[in-house]
Amino acid sequence: MPSSFNASRPAIAAAICACLAALLLLVGLPSAQAAEASPANMLKGIYREAVKGTTSGWLEPERRSTYLSRSLLELWAKSDAKKTPQDGAEPFDFDLTTDTNALELAGFEIKVERERPNAAVLAVKLNYRKPYYRPGPPAVVTYDFIREDGRWRIDNFRTRTWSVRDMLSDWLKAS
Repeated sequence: MPSSFNASRPAIAAAICACLAALLLLVGLPSAQAAEASPANMLKGIYREAVKGTTSGWLEPERRSTYLSRSLLELWAKSDAKKTPQDGAEPFDFDLTTDTNALELAGFEIKVERERPNAAVLAVKLNYRKPYYRPGPPAVVTYDFIREDGRWRIDNFRTRTWSVRDMLSDWLKAS
């Protein structure tokens, strides 16, 4: 066997490994992207931040377009435009993500209630840290998703007592 063949074996092996790694990466990308964009995975990311005690940054104006539908974004932008810097009043006086003012989130459970190709409804049951107590049934925030431009977007979220769309609309009427 020629000596040049033996010398090139490591290079050939490295090239084969690199090609296999690239192939595996390409095969894994579509499923990773699809999983990342699902309504359940979107909510998992939001609520993992909330459990860490991180503020609901996903609702900050610069991040909303990643999560919210065009119509909900427009409604929220109109509401933001109505706020006056002098009074500092806002349409929400509590954390929408955790449905509370002061309780800390310990965990959450996501349940898919309905899922169709262009719409989905998911409910997030909230579990608060002890020693905090919230009377009544467990808090549940329900999210209505729609597909826009091939991506899932939140079109509304609500509990038994409030809806983001309703609160924004009421805010606009009262302002």
